[in-house]
Amino acid sequence: MNKPSDPAIQVFRVPQNFAVALLLALSCESLFGQSLKGVTAEECLRGDCVSGEGTLELKTEFGKGRYVGGFLDGEFEGYGRLEMPISWNEEEVYVGNWKRGLRVGRGTHWNGKGNLYIGQWRDNKRNGLGSYFFNLPEWRENQHSEYWLKENTENYTGEFVNDHFHGQGAYRWANGHRYVGEFFAGDKHGLGTFYYAKTGTARQQLWNYGDFVR
Repeated sequence: MNKPSDPAIQVFRVPQNFAVALLLALSCESLFGQSLKGVTAEECLRGDCVSGEGTLELKTEFGKGRYVGGFLDGEFEGYGRLEMPISWNEEEVYVGNWKRGLRVGRGTHWNGKGNLYIGQWRDNKRNGLGSYFFNLPEWRENQHSEYWLKENTENYTGEFVNDHFHGQGAYRWANGHRYVGEFFAGDKHGLGTFYYAKTGTARQQLWNYGDFVR
């Protein structure tokens, strides 16, 4: 079947493969968790860094990171904030819930390279409902509400399974065009609706593992 020639649809198909786009975005991110890569030394600065509330300093080749929050048997537990340098001028941040050193429940993750995730976690991966924002120039807590980010940035909001867009979701481009529909392992798959930003008109679409059908 020939690809549609409608210019708006061509804009809509960038990126064509959501799995590739997501994997590229995630390729720069660490898994975090308790097994932190690049940590050469640790020091408990205050509190109880074994089973209580404390502040743990983490030394790396790029400088010092820090975890502030709960501990249980020496692992991150409960609510906490982890900041880790990933280069000489970039820092990765996770603020949210932990269980045995892994991210669980609701949390916010800034990857230090322009991408932000706010939503649910399970087994240290994005699982459940969440929003993933692309190409942000910077991120500071409470700078913008989650609603503002959804309406003004390129983003995906919907269901995640093991770090992939999977289930029902909506993708918004920076120009305001939106796709709302079904996703499978990072690709548009099944029925969906494309909304034109300027006119507000809608077009029903059918996708098969990232390929446009009609």
